Amino acid sequence: MNSPQAQINVASGPRSPGLRTFKSALRVWLPVLLGFIILSAAVWVLHRELQAIHYQQLRAAVASLSGLQILAALALTSVNFLVLSGCDQLAFAYLRSPVNRWRVSVVSMISYALSNSVGFALLSGTSIRHRFYTRWGVKTADLSRLVMFVATIPWLGLLSVGGFSLLANPQTYQAAGALLTAGGRGLGVVLLVPVLGYLALSVLRRRPVRLHGFEFRIPSPSLVCGQWLVSVLDWTLAAAVLYSLLPAGGPDFGLVLGAFVAAQMLGLVSHVPGGLGVFEGTMLLLLGGALPVDELLAALVLYRLVYYVLPLAAALILVLVDEVRARRAMMTRLGQSLTSMSIQLTPRILALMTFLAGALLLVSGATPAIHERLHWMAGWLPVDLFEASHFIGSLVGVVLLLLSQAIARRIQLAYVGVVAALIAGILVSLLKAGDWEEALVLSALLLALIPSRACFDRQAALFDTRFSPGWVLSILATVGGSIWLGFFVYRHIDYSNSLWWQVALNKDASRFLRASVGVAVFLAGFGGWRLLRPRPQVAIAPSAAELTAAGRVIATQPETLPYLVYLGDKALLFNEHASGFVMYGIQGRTWAALGDPVAQAAEVPGLIRAFIERADDYGGLPVFYQVRPTNLHYYADLGLTFAKLGEEARLPLADFSLEGRQFRDLRSVMNRMERDGMTFRVVEAASVPALLPQLRAVSDDWLAHKSVSEKGYSVGYFDDSYLSRQPVAVLEQDGRIMAFANLLLGPGGQELSVDLMRFTHDAPNGAMDGLFTQLFFWGKAQGYAWFNLGMAPLSGIEPSPLPNAWSRIGRLVYGYGEVFYNFEGLRAYKEKFRPVWEPRYLAYPGGLALPLVLADIAALSAGGYLRIFR
Repeated sequence: MNSPQAQINVASGPRSPGLRTFKSALRVWLPVLLGFIILSAAVWVLHRELQAIHYQQLRAAVASLSGLQILAALALTSVNFLVLSGCDQLAFAYLRSPVNRWRVSVVSMISYALSNSVGFALLSGTSIRHRFYTRWGVKTADLSRLVMFVATIPWLGLLSVGGFSLLANPQTYQAAGALLTAGGRGLGVVLLVPVLGYLALSVLRRRPVRLHGFEFRIPSPSLVCGQWLVSVLDWTLAAAVLYSLLPAGGPDFGLVLGAFVAAQMLGLVSHVPGGLGVFEGTMLLLLGGALPVDELLAALVLYRLVYYVLPLAAALILVLVDEVRARRAMMTRLGQSLTSMSIQLTPRILALMTFLAGALLLVSGATPAIHERLHWMAGWLPVDLFEASHFIGSLVGVVLLLLSQAIARRIQLAYVGVVAALIAGILVSLLKAGDWEEALVLSALLLALIPSRACFDRQAALFDTRFSPGWVLSILATVGGSIWLGFFVYRHIDYSNSLWWQVALNKDASRFLRASVGVAVFLAGFGGWRLLRPRPQVAIAPSAAELTAAGRVIATQPETLPYLVYLGDKALLFNEHASGFVMYGIQGRTWAALGDPVAQAAEVPGLIRAFIERADDYGGLPVFYQVRPTNLHYYADLGLTFAKLGEEARLPLADFSLEGRQFRDLRSVMNRMERDGMTFRVVEAASVPALLPQLRAVSDDWLAHKSVSEKGYSVGYFDDSYLSRQPVAVLEQDGRIMAFANLLLGPGGQELSVDLMRFTHDAPNGAMDGLFTQLFFWGKAQGYAWFNLGMAPLSGIEPSPLPNAWSRIGRLVYGYGEVFYNFEGLRAYKEKFRPVWEPRYLAYPGGLALPLVLADIAALSAGGYLRIFR
C-alpha cells in the first residue's frame, strides 16, 4: 500500500524473460545432469566389473565374512560417530556457549547419521540441530554460525587425507588412468592449499567475514586445529570400517584410505544421497585390481549396512521417541503453534524410509526367492498366488517411491496411501516366498508411521505438486538399478521368448521379467499422465466467498494493508479454519506474499510455513514483501533471510496540529485553499458509486498527464468495485472534484491510510498537501491513532563497517537513482509531516535470488516486465 509517489519500479535490466528462465533452469538442472553423468559412469563400472561374477558368488562372499569382522566394523562405526560428536562440541566452544556435553553429543550423532544417508548435509543436518538447539535456547544467529562452523569440518579432513595420500603415493590411483597418476603429486598440493589457506586465515585475520549479509567470525588457530584433527580422524575411522570388512591379504590401509577419499569426493560432487552407487563404482575401479571383485563388493554391501543403514535406523528411533515426548510437553507448555514447529523434520525422515522401503521391494523382485521356503509353502498354496504376489510386490515398490515425495510434503492422502501400500507389501512379502525379513522391515516402518499421524495435516492433492529434479533422478536410478540387478543375477540364463510365459516355482527369471515390465509400464503411464493432464492452477483470483471470509479476518486486526485483497489481483491461501490468510501473486518463479500473514499472532508461523510449502510444491521461490520487524524471527526459523526494502512513515494523530515553525508551509497551503474556494469532504462508501464518473475523469486526467499506467499488487488501481468498498475523500472547487483519495479505515480505529490518490492537471498547487492535512484532522476527529503514509523505498539503509552487497546497492541507488525514481524526494515529502519511521523487509530464500525476486515483484506491480519501463 503506497501512494502513487511511492510506487516502486525495481528493474533487473533489459534481459528478456526467456533468457532469465533459461538461466534459472540451467542452475537447477546442471548439477542434476552432472550427478546423472557421474552416477551413469559408476553404474557402467559396476556393470563391467560384475560381468564375471555370479549372484551365488556374491552371496557366498557376504556369508564368508566372519562375526569378528562385523563386530570390528560396528565398534569402529561407534567410535567414528563419537569422534563426529566433537564437531558440535567444538562449535559450542567457538560460540563460547556452555552446554550439556552429553546432549550435544547425541544431537550431533543423530545429525550425521541422517546427513550421511540422506545427503544434502547442510539441509538435513541443520534441521536436526535446529530442532534441538533452538529448544535449548540457542539463538537463530548463533545456530547459523554453528552450522557454518560444522560445515567446514568434513572438507578439512577430506582434502587433507586426499592430498597427503597423493603426495605419499601418487600411484594410488593408477587404475583411474595415467593422466591422474602423472599429476598425482600436483593434485595433492592443490587439495592441501585450501586447508593451509584456512589455517593462515585464522592466524592473520582478526575481523569477521561478512557473506550475503551474514557475519562469521574466523575461528582461532586452536579451534581450526581441532576441526582439522576431528575431520582427519573421522575420515580415517570411516575408511577403517570398510578396511575391517575386507579379506585378509588385501591391499594395505594407506591404499584403501586414498581410494576411499577419492570415492567419497565423487559421491559428494554427484549430489546422489549417500553417494549410493557412485561410491561403490569408484571403489571397484580403484581397488578392483587388488582384490577379487566379489569379495570387495561383499565388503561394500556390508559397509553400506553397518555405516549408513544401522545409524540411520537408530537416529530415526531417537527422533520418533523425542517427537512423542516433545509433542506432549509442548502441548502443555507452549501451545499448538510451537508443536507444529517441532514436527517439521519427522515427515522428511519417514519419506526417506518410505523411499528405501520401495527400493527394497524392487530389489526383492529382481532377485531369486529362497527356494526352500518356496517349496515348503507350495504344499498348501497355489503357484499362481506366488506369481501374483511377486508381481504386486514390485508394483507396490514403485508406488512407495512415488508417494515418498508427498510424504515429505506432509500430504494427508499420501500418509493413507503409504500405510495401505505397506500393509499390501507386508502381505505379498510373506506370500511370495515367506520373506519374513522383508515383512519385518516394512512392519517397522508402518509402526513408525502410525504415531506420526498428526504430522500429515496438509489437504493438498496427491500429485498436483511437482517432482523435483532430485526426486526424478532418484526414482529413475532406483528403478533402473533394480532392473540392472535382475539382469546381472540372471545373466547366465539364455534369453528366449518363452521366458515371459513360464510359470513354475523355479522360474525366478520369468517372474523378474514380468515384474520389471509391469514396473516400467506403470512408471511410464504415470509420467505420461503427468505430462498430458491439464496444468493445475496455482494462483486463482479470489471468489466472492473467499473475499467475504478474508473480510472477517481483516476485521480482527488493526492494519490497513490487508484491504488490498479487495483488488482481486492476488490469490489467497487460508489456514485450516479460515481464521487467517496470505495474499500473494506469482511472477516467474517468484511467489510473492504481500505483507505478513493476516491472522492472530499465534497463527502467523503456521501460515508462513504453509505458504513456503505451497510455493515449494510447484518449484517456486517463496518471498514475503513488506514484512514488519516484529515477525522476522518466524521467517528466520524457516530458513529465510532478509533485505531491508525501506521505511514506512506512520503519523501519530492524537497530538497532531499545525502549530510551530515546522508546519508553516502547511498552514500557508491551508490558507491558500480557503482563499481559492477549495472544500474538503469525506464521501461515505454508500454514496461513492454515484461519484464514480467524476472520479474516473480525475483519474484519467492524472494518468494522461503523468504518462503512467495503472499498477497493481502492492498499490491500488481504479476499479469501481474496489473504490466503492470504503469512503473517498475529495477536494472540490466550484462543485468540481479536483483531487480524491480512497480511504482505508483500519478496524478498531487504530490506523487510517489512503491508497489511490489522484488530482487533475489544473488543480491548485499544493492540493495534495492540503488533502493530506485535512485527512489528518479528520482522522484525529474520528479517533484514529495513526495515519499510514506508506513506504519510502530504500530509505534508512545505513552504512556499516561491514556492509553487505544489498546495503551497498540500496544506498547507491537511493543516492544516485533520481533519474529513474525520486527516492530522496519521496522521503523528504513524507518527512515534512514529522512521521515515525518503521523499517520494512523482504524475506526471501537467500543466495543470488534477490535481483530476480525484485524484478519479478516489480513486474507484478507493473503488470509485466515490459511495462516496468513504460
